[in-house]
Amino acid sequence: MKPSKKELKLFNDGQSPIFSFIILLLISFSLMGLDYRKKIHHHIKNESSFLIKPIVYVINLPKNINESLTNLFKTKSQLFEKNLKLENKIIDLSIENQRLILIEAENRQLRKTIKISNNIKITTIGAEIILPKIRNGTEIITINKGFNDSIKIGQPVINNLGLVGQIIFTGNSFSEVNPITSKKYIVPAIFEKGTDNIIVRGNGNKYLEVLMFPAHREVKIGAILMTSGIDSLYPKGIKIGRVIKVTPQINNQFNHLLISPFSQPTTHTQVRVFMKKEND
Repeated sequence: MKPSKKELKLFNDGQSPIFSFIILLLISFSLMGLDYRKKIHHHIKNESSFLIKPIVYVINLPKNINESLTNLFKTKSQLFEKNLKLENKIIDLSIENQRLILIEAENRQLRKTIKISNNIKITTIGAEIILPKIRNGTEIITINKGFNDSIKIGQPVINNLGLVGQIIFTGNSFSEVNPITSKKYIVPAIFEKGTDNIIVRGNGNKYLEVLMFPAHREVKIGAILMTSGIDSLYPKGIKIGRVIKVTPQINNQFNHLLISPFSQPTTHTQVRVFMKKEND
């Protein structure tokens, strides 16, 4: 066998990597210096921004949509809640306004009723209608004053429009009133002009009537009837109702008078009860 011969190379003909690294490093420093002076990367960034913006927009689009929808639903919910609160506030204000209107109307009624009481020199006590109700086909009015308030059976009841009825039952804190339209109700009356003492009674159907009024006595539609006071129970001069129909009866010797009362059980809530007649 022939012995192998190894050649020892003292010099390498290939390019050294250290030299390349030094060259690249010098180029880098040169570019950094040039960029520092000329701001080249800013120009590159500005010129390439139109390419970057669409990419950033697409990347952020799902997030932006989610945030927009969240804000939309949140705003809609807040607006709905605020609108609901405003609607409830409007309802509360409307109810309060109606209540104030009712109180003002009741105050006007009370002032008028008290004025009537003062004009005819009687003592009365104010009361409020709790509810009208039907018993055995008859309408009954219940008021919030009774025996504890010195209310007694038989006492007349009025409001600012005129005669309402008569007390027929008293409890400790409430009383029942028979309305003037009841068939069991009768009251001595006289025309507003001071003529013709007659008896007026209820017909049980929201009206009053005079069964037999002499035909030779003149009566006109619209004539007003008032309490005559001859029974010492009802003070003279309380309005009862107005004649709305005159019907001939029994060979035209008598007329039937149909009368519309000035006050119905549900006309107003405030009434006054006659307590006693004062001495003039």
